[in-house]
Amino acid sequence: MFLSTTSNLHTLFKSLIVALLSSLPSLLSAIRNPLLDDPSQSEQQRRQHSLSLNGEHAFITPGLGDVRSPCPALNTLANHGYINRSGKGISASSLISALTSIYHLSSPFAATLVAGGVLCCGNVAKGISLDALAQHNKIEHDASLVHDNALSGAKFAPTQVNLTLVDELLRTYPGGMGINELAQARMQREMSTFKEKRLNLNAFHEEIGHGEAALMWLLMKDATNVVNTKTLRQFLGKETFPSTYTIPDEEISLQKAKEVSAEVGNIMKKVKTSIV
Repeated sequence: MFLSTTSNLHTLFKSLIVALLSSLPSLLSAIRNPLLDDPSQSEQQRRQHSLSLNGEHAFITPGLGDVRSPCPALNTLANHGYINRSGKGISASSLISALTSIYHLSSPFAATLVAGGVLCCGNVAKGISLDALAQHNKIEHDASLVHDNALSGAKFAPTQVNLTLVDELLRTYPGGMGINELAQARMQREMSTFKEKRLNLNAFHEEIGHGEAALMWLLMKDATNVVNTKTLRQFLGKETFPSTYTIPDEEISLQKAKEVSAEVGNIMKKVKTSIV
């Protein structure tokens, strides 16, 4: 059954990519941000004008009836009003626009992520609600750095941050987290699922876990290539933009994310070998 499930997941995502390629031109044409097209500003100025943490984009804790996902990057966008604050009915175009303008993902990378999420957990016509991304073992998986594992037999995983896990992470890595530390932390969390007598993550969800660590590092690292503890607490614990956050200078492409993700995976293999 495990192999069959893994095969079905890979088949599903192959079909998602086919659907993405057919819809990509219309998605990309819908996401242009006027501020990014102003020829009187430098590229960096245009990007930074897209980011505001005050006024309509001030941090607001989710209210009654609002929904969130297991993903801190998406929850942060909602908490700052860059996508629907309710977390519901988010269109593909608005989500791609936020990912490209606020996180500086390349348009093809953002469109790929969004297409996968919408087609797997949402509705092409109605968009997606963030809580739909918590459907267990679709895109979501056990061994999150700061979320509890899904209860046995549960259809949805928890979306509430476990602050105890956040505190443990900060105590373990008081100097912040580079790629090595993120890989080590992921390995420890995956090992914890084994201790709980859960099934190990399949290859598909292992890759997603590597990618999540890679993307957080690419988005939140400082000049020393470390995600510092203050940023970790704000971004992972409170799901808000750190006060020092600036939109990355370098566009984050799918290829770049894959390279860092592969590095995370390789480090994890070495850690596992040293433990075993």
